[in-house]
Amino acid sequence: MDKVPFTILTGWLGAGKTTALNRMLAASHGKRIAVLVNELGRISIDTQLIIGRGGDVLELAGGCVCCKVDIKNDLWDGIGDIVARSKPDHVVLETTGIAEPAAILDGLFRVPEAVRDRILPAGVVCVVDAEAGGSALESRDEAREQAMAADRILLTKLDVASPDAVRRCHAILDTLAPLAERAGFPGDDAGARAMTSWVVEPRKLRAWTQKTSAHDHAHDHGHHHANQIVAVAFTDDAPLVGERVLAVIEQLGVALLRAKGFVHLAGDDRRGFVERAGVRTELRYLEPWGDAPRRTELVLIGDDLDEGAVHRALWACRAAR
Repeated sequence: MDKVPFTILTGWLGAGKTTALNRMLAASHGKRIAVLVNELGRISIDTQLIIGRGGDVLELAGGCVCCKVDIKNDLWDGIGDIVARSKPDHVVLETTGIAEPAAILDGLFRVPEAVRDRILPAGVVCVVDAEAGGSALESRDEAREQAMAADRILLTKLDVASPDAVRRCHAILDTLAPLAERAGFPGDDAGARAMTSWVVEPRKLRAWTQKTSAHDHAHDHGHHHANQIVAVAFTDDAPLVGERVLAVIEQLGVALLRAKGFVHLAGDDRRGFVERAGVRTELRYLEPWGDAPRRTELVLIGDDLDEGAVHRALWACRAAR
């Protein structure tokens, strides 16, 4: 049986991994791509954003796939299941924004041969936000680990990043990942096809092999995410005032690393989508809810977030229907 290539798509919180995946699934490239999504919180925001775009999607919810033993087992079992069920041309794992790819691949040596014989590790692609990625690479160990483990760097948000921000990002990557190929792609369908071919092209795991060899498989001894990163899930059936939700997110300041989710907006039939990614916070208006249940589902990820305080602040955004 031919092995199915397996690529890890990693990158810091808000770098643009889900956007890249959706571009790949929607592009007219003729490949059948199976997607595994590792959600950090209890609400499957990314899975909801990907399902319906094509391919086969399997959700791995409830924790970071690189450091929770049960999630690791689910990962390799899930890959074996998705390969047998869908017979894809390629499998892509979208990790959480704090995952360390080397620890994920290290677990491949401990899975049953029946699963290992079905897949071919085909590379690590790290998505880097050209606008805000420099700050993350300088201040976050996980962001640096992601770049150092990658054989390819996908630069995003080049259309909004300032020249100085792009220069800073490249300068840091020159030090962290000098041998990783860097690429950016236009926003049209031709760009999406080119990006897909580039992402799914099998590559040798050069960076990971060097790293784990040098550290004598240090990840066998376990690893922990620093800074007490917390994922807060918030759900509410009551309508919320959109601008106040944005205000709550802004008030969390630099402690908030990522926020995303759907909002039941007071006085509006459209489904809202709020997102903090990098330095930008926005509220977008999507299609009307129609017959679907109107429900706010948000995930906020940050340093030492107080779940109770976040819930109280968001409940204070409620309004009459």
